[in-house]
Amino acid sequence: MNSIINDLNRALAQHTLVNIYQTNQEVVYTGYVTTVSNTGIILATFDDFGLPDGAVFLAVAVIDEVEFASDDLDNMAFRIQTAEEEQFIQAGGLTMRFDEQRDLRRQVLSHAWVDHLVVMLVIKDDDHFYEGMVTSVTTDQVTIQLLNKFDYTDQPTFTLNPDELEVIEFQGKELTLQGIAAPHLRKLSHIATKEVTDAKLIPDTLRQLAEHDSLVGLVPSHDKDLFFVGQINVVTENAVVMNLIDMTGQFGGYTVMRLTELHAVVLESDYLQTMRLFSLLNRARQQQIQPVLNDERLFDPTVDQFSARLTQAAAFRTILRLKLHDSTTLLGYPSQVGGARFIFHQVEDNQLDQVGKVYRISDIDEIAFGYLDAYLVERQLRVEGEL
Repeated sequence: MNSIINDLNRALAQHTLVNIYQTNQEVVYTGYVTTVSNTGIILATFDDFGLPDGAVFLAVAVIDEVEFASDDLDNMAFRIQTAEEEQFIQAGGLTMRFDEQRDLRRQVLSHAWVDHLVVMLVIKDDDHFYEGMVTSVTTDQVTIQLLNKFDYTDQPTFTLNPDELEVIEFQGKELTLQGIAAPHLRKLSHIATKEVTDAKLIPDTLRQLAEHDSLVGLVPSHDKDLFFVGQINVVTENAVVMNLIDMTGQFGGYTVMRLTELHAVVLESDYLQTMRLFSLLNRARQQQIQPVLNDERLFDPTVDQFSARLTQAAAFRTILRLKLHDSTTLLGYPSQVGGARFIFHQVEDNQLDQVGKVYRISDIDEIAFGYLDAYLVERQLRVEGEL
């Protein structure tokens, strides 16, 4: 434990970008240590795109390793620099100041209570992640009003001893947006999920949706717990193109999905209500899209979108993500696209396969493109001379 404290103090003194690994969670936090005490730390964190993403309190007991150098940290440093250069839209980041001589956990909870912040909590010996607002704090008790953006009927309040809290995320992008949205969400009523699951009705349903700006969900057959949220762009003979939005209601690129691989089209749900609100709030604040992305693309309903997207990506060496029928996921770019087959050059751990492998176009269920992570991977490969 002393070695962990020493590493944390070193990271604080040197203002070094670090990865912090946990003993009981797979979540890795990347950022700068801003405060260290004997029982916990405050880490100003970054998201996967290199954007400031608030902060996290971590109990020292759950910290397994402090990583100072790795390929992942080099990649994150590149993304942080890119986000600054391209002036990506970002949340405010960590604004609080903490006294390392006082209990950090209770300082975070008190700030959250006074400022009406939404926080994410991890409780000792509990595998769940909880999101909610702190409604009261005492020496040995904190009360949390939970928020559930998927089901408005599930909004319990629970009380616990603050010492049971091992992780507290706060002031991050999504949590901040939830805090802004909270007064509006309270005015929305729970609605039953409405969806179309009849395979014969799905194509016509999607064509009708393409004529409007309705926000809908698409559930793939290969994983019914997964779903995509966005607006229907165009429907072809065998596919649908969707303009995606991410969990914060911002534009998240495009996806082409094979119609035969769709399990359901979700027309109404509490989560769709939440995402519509997030999207409206982003538009009101002019934060609906990152400056390097394009949400105004149109697609020809008369052509095969799988071949078209591969051919265009091959011409410009554009990074795509493919989902194959056997559930394999590939990130990279295509070349030599023919009538039935193509070569795909995969990117793994930021290393590009220059030779590539042959795949059949008919084996592709989904193509994702024009999203921020693909842009960042592509930019780094070009800067490093790999692409």
